[in-house]
Amino acid sequence: MSPKPRLIRGAMALTGVTRHSSSHPKTCETNVMNPSRTYSPNRLIGGLMLLSFALGILSNFALQPLAWGKAGFLAAAAPQGAAIGGAVLMDLTLALLGLWISVLLRQRYGDRQPLLTLFCLALSAAELALCLVEGSALMAMRTLSASYLAHPQLAEAYTPAADLLKGLRNGFHYSGKAFGGLGLLLFFVLLARAAALPLALLGLVMAATVLQIVTVAQGFVGQEANLLMLAPLGLLYPVAAAWLLWRGLPR
Repeated sequence: MSPKPRLIRGAMALTGVTRHSSSHPKTCETNVMNPSRTYSPNRLIGGLMLLSFALGILSNFALQPLAWGKAGFLAAAAPQGAAIGGAVLMDLTLALLGLWISVLLRQRYGDRQPLLTLFCLALSAAELALCLVEGSALMAMRTLSASYLAHPQLAEAYTPAADLLKGLRNGFHYSGKAFGGLGLLLFFVLLARAAALPLALLGLVMAATVLQIVTVAQGFVGQEANLLMLAPLGLLYPVAAAWLLWRGLPR
């Protein structure tokens, strides 16, 4: 055998070229040029954000208000039992989606931002725990309402228990929203360090998140939360989510 074929085979081995790969150039080109498999998990966060936004709107502004009614939850919660159950399930799903997003961020940026991603994960876990107890309070409100409607002659006796249960639910609710707002702020700080969003959008959505935290803080001091203060975040959050769904997370 002449040395020329041996030299050719040696060069092919060193460069990683084989007859199989050269006979199928499209396969090689697809692996190099098509980044969809690499970037599709990064776009998942944007999709999860949009899903959580839709569930949050439906639960907080469509289903949960049915439990309170105009006459209070004692008269309204039991007839709206299905709506309350749906709201509880949606809130649990929403909290789990937030935890999933934090896990994805931890996997993506944990090596470069260990403390920031850890805090995001811890706040998401705390929000899930508060969501569980808030859901339990909502279910207890439904049970107390059913008992109240079954014994109308004892209406006055139910008032102290109703006030206590309402206070517990509001405490869990505001605490969960506060943890959620703080976690969302850290989330956008992490995206800012990763240059994942345009600077103008980042500045606006972070300011809107701070405004959301201030709105929730009103509930802690006994004031009625001004829902109009949540409008900026309601407008900017889906925009940021759509951007991440389109562009994905950078390294």
